[in-house]
Amino acid sequence: MRTYSVLLFAVALLFFISCKNKQAGNTEEQVVPKAAVSVTQARNGNIEDLVSLNGRTVIFKKNQVIAPISGYLTAVHIQFGDWVEAGKVLFEIQTREDRALEQTGGSSQFGKIKVTATTTGIVNEPLLLGAGAFVTEGNPLCSIADTKDLQVLVNVPFEYHNLIKPGGKCTLQLPDQSTGAGTVLSVRPFVEQSSQTQEVLVKPSGNHNWPENMNLIVTFLKEENKTALLLPKKALLTNETQDEFWVMKIVDDSIAIKIPVTTGIKSDSLVEIISSVLTTDDLIILEGGYGFEDSSFVNIIRKP
Repeated sequence: MRTYSVLLFAVALLFFISCKNKQAGNTEEQVVPKAAVSVTQARNGNIEDLVSLNGRTVIFKKNQVIAPISGYLTAVHIQFGDWVEAGKVLFEIQTREDRALEQTGGSSQFGKIKVTATTTGIVNEPLLLGAGAFVTEGNPLCSIADTKDLQVLVNVPFEYHNLIKPGGKCTLQLPDQSTGAGTVLSVRPFVEQSSQTQEVLVKPSGNHNWPENMNLIVTFLKEENKTALLLPKKALLTNETQDEFWVMKIVDDSIAIKIPVTTGIKSDSLVEIISSVLTTDDLIILEGGYGFEDSSFVNIIRKP
């Protein structure tokens, strides 16, 4: 009888241990791993769709300085690349007769003249003549580029011909990263055959001592929405063909659900959401949500 009781106790103990192990196994099976994610929130704000094109500075108005009389250059007061103001003395010329008279010990104040700049600008051609050279009447002495006429030439693809019109505004970015404003002066009425682009001339705002043939970036505003619902681009997910878009929204603090969205304007870092049920209070996965299935469990490690 005693042996039977011991055997019964052993069987009961084994059964109890087996149940405990089974319960522990079931508990382990119910533990769902959570992916670590960071989240963000949509906001209302302004977004722009911009078109940036390459341009270069041009100066079409160049004033040629010529010798008003025949004679000898006795002084040259400028160099190639100098900035000159209107009225500045550029050259001094002595007539042949006055030179001969001077060599005999005489001279006349009427035998020497000063040639001045008729416009403000930059001496844009190398000087071929120096002091002592003989010039004839009408001989070209130099050329001055009128910087007040400085413009920016942009070759614009014809697809944007409805966007860029005379009087339109744009932004100019120089190689040193400084920026300025500009206004479209004219659109040339022809298309370059090989590139299918139109020449557009832009006038920079204000007066600038910019060199000719300087490359810069001209940016035109294509579209703008000042009351858009915006999300960081990194929060937007898409399929391989990029014809469907969605975001992963957090509900109940730990579940990510798939929310289809329709997008609008896109900038370098932001995207406009124009069709969805999102609000600015929703938490949206910013990083760590790639490849998630709908209703995935997540662990939020960083909030906005």
